[in-house]
Amino acid sequence: MLPSLIAFALMGQATKIDRDAYGVPHVYADTTEQVFIEAGYAVAQDRLWQMENSRRLAEGRMAEVFGKQYVNSDKEVLLNGYTAEELQQQLDALPSDIKTMFDAYAKGVNAWISDVSAAGKLPAGYADNGFKPEPWTSVDSAAISVRLFQLFGRSSAGQLRDLALLSYLQNNPGSKTQALDVFDDLLWQNDPSSPTTIKAEEDPIAKIHYQFPTLTRAITAAHLAKLPKVGLLELLPGISLASNETSKRVAELNHVPFKTGSYAVAVSPSRSLGHFPILLSGPQMGFTEPSIVHEMSIEANGLKVVGMDIPGTPGIAVGYTPWMTWGLTTGVADVEDIVFSKASGADSYTYEGQVLPLKKIERTLKVKDESDQTIVQQRTMFGPVVIKSSSGFYFSRHASTWMHELESYKAFTGVYQAKSVSQLNKALDQAPMNFNFIYATSQGDIGYRYLGRIPARAPGLDPRLPVPGEAKYAWKGMIPQAQLPHVENPKSGLIYNWNNKPVAWWNNGDTPVWGRIFHSSVLGDALSKPLLTTQDVELAAWTIARTDPNYKAFRPIMTAPGSNDYADAPTWLAPKINWLQNFVGRSLDGSISMTVAGLWLTELRKQVFQKTIGSLMSPELFSTAIQPSVILNAMEGKTKVKYLENRTAPQVRGDAYVAALKSGISAYGLDMNAWRYRPGGIRVASQPAIPYSNRGTYIQIVEILDGRITGRNVLPPGIAEDGPHSMDQAPLSRAWTYKPMT
Repeated sequence: MLPSLIAFALMGQATKIDRDAYGVPHVYADTTEQVFIEAGYAVAQDRLWQMENSRRLAEGRMAEVFGKQYVNSDKEVLLNGYTAEELQQQLDALPSDIKTMFDAYAKGVNAWISDVSAAGKLPAGYADNGFKPEPWTSVDSAAISVRLFQLFGRSSAGQLRDLALLSYLQNNPGSKTQALDVFDDLLWQNDPSSPTTIKAEEDPIAKIHYQFPTLTRAITAAHLAKLPKVGLLELLPGISLASNETSKRVAELNHVPFKTGSYAVAVSPSRSLGHFPILLSGPQMGFTEPSIVHEMSIEANGLKVVGMDIPGTPGIAVGYTPWMTWGLTTGVADVEDIVFSKASGADSYTYEGQVLPLKKIERTLKVKDESDQTIVQQRTMFGPVVIKSSSGFYFSRHASTWMHELESYKAFTGVYQAKSVSQLNKALDQAPMNFNFIYATSQGDIGYRYLGRIPARAPGLDPRLPVPGEAKYAWKGMIPQAQLPHVENPKSGLIYNWNNKPVAWWNNGDTPVWGRIFHSSVLGDALSKPLLTTQDVELAAWTIARTDPNYKAFRPIMTAPGSNDYADAPTWLAPKINWLQNFVGRSLDGSISMTVAGLWLTELRKQVFQKTIGSLMSPELFSTAIQPSVILNAMEGKTKVKYLENRTAPQVRGDAYVAALKSGISAYGLDMNAWRYRPGGIRVASQPAIPYSNRGTYIQIVEILDGRITGRNVLPPGIAEDGPHSMDQAPLSRAWTYKPMT
């Protein structure tokens, strides 16, 4: 037993950290405080170096120990984020039991730091970079938690991107006369045909739901007239700052949270062949070594919970208790705005006829082997400033979750303690961040909640554009929880979400996420059997990793007559086989048709849109802005602008196919093997990549039989940063198999 655990035992507490065959810690204690001390200790044993990177990135302190290459990331964090004092304010506002949880977790981390330092066995990264770990604090965990919750929320950069797009369209020769029509085609508000989690006939608030303000062309025009002039070159750095682009790239390189996604499925007893609930959860947070996430179980004083945690933060994010199991996916709600205010001198702005001072927060950015830098974050009453335009306006990031992020722990601890659906709903009502919450209970209930502080916006504005900083355009509070999408025990007996639209009446807001084509339809198709088994649900995760989400919608166009020859192509490529028409929608390793289908969609996008709107400044932006739903709408003549002009859809389809073959030959040459599709892989040290990365970073499959909850999961490559348990789950992931949860 290590010294710190001996000390805990001498304090009169019965404590224990058991590790199973995969090194997963199972933590037991008499009190909740003691169990979180042990939890912090156990996670630090597994991931101390990762936790070090995570807290430094979240606090803007990477350059202090790693050098000047991290200055831009730190600067971005310091210009956008909270001070340590504000994080402490959030902690102090939490109930005492949750604050104790944070403090205890920090004590446990420090106990491990003390033990491993005394033994001279700190992770090698410390010596390699010439520093030693500082004591862990609750503020460190708060900073990581806030950054994680903000990743799952929406970035206010959407309105800046939209404004940049409109500016481009208005100045581009092919689109300037119809810029607003193109704008509407690319940035639609609501497509009722988009796949939803709640079916219209199962929506309990179908007749009494929240009504989004109506958007008309007249409203857009009036809103545009209010906007100050801001140049495209001014918008671009503001977009980067508001969306935390630099720090996200640094996060990925340093193996800490950098992206969000996720799918989850709940099957009711009525839809289950075995008449018991089933739940699948697959958080998609990317793949790194070590994994972005961790796993443990906690048991103390009536608290029993097992599942996925995030190193550096206390608690379980996805898992199960003896009463229920749950999964989370990103909700993609529009919870932030960019608000513009007229500058008044160098350090103030106007609001409702008053001159208000900017709040200035000076912080020191320490840089290894270089002089310190002073970073000044400026704030209006709405939030941090991301742009000051040359025309004299401040553009600020206004978030509904500002200073509320850590309240998420009220919801999580309530979930751990819930013993009824009403208790669960009471806990979830406290969730400030936007998540899709899907659950199944030991009593056989399944349910879905769309969570968060979602602003009720003032009418008369276009939600795609920055908002005037005037009282009449302020948010009208938050949409009441009872009017957010939700359902319990739907008649279909099935709930699934893959970040898709919650219900048909829900709007996109500033970013056109949900269109007629969305990858969640692939998940729905994989779960279409009248009665489902656990194996069917498990197979769904396997299937969606190997399925092209655009295939079903584009299949009629792919098989339509059109040019399918290219005279200079090798005979194996054309004209003997039309690789596009022979595509069956599977993104399988080695498929030539999958490669051709991908090239064809890229070329189809160009064939349809490039003449009208140009390249949108970069191929990446062009591909992002012209979503598959818009391409299909244009091919079918369902857009405001007639992008095909005098061409027919079969002509465009055929021209795109020939262009795809040409671009393929340019990229891959004439060798058939070079054309074979290679799916994205999960990198594993000293091993070939694990194919098919379109899956959960952590996948959990849970059954509830006779009220008893049991689960299986996988978390590649392993639980630890190094040692025997750093890679022992890679073989499971490679084989799409799972280990039992305790």
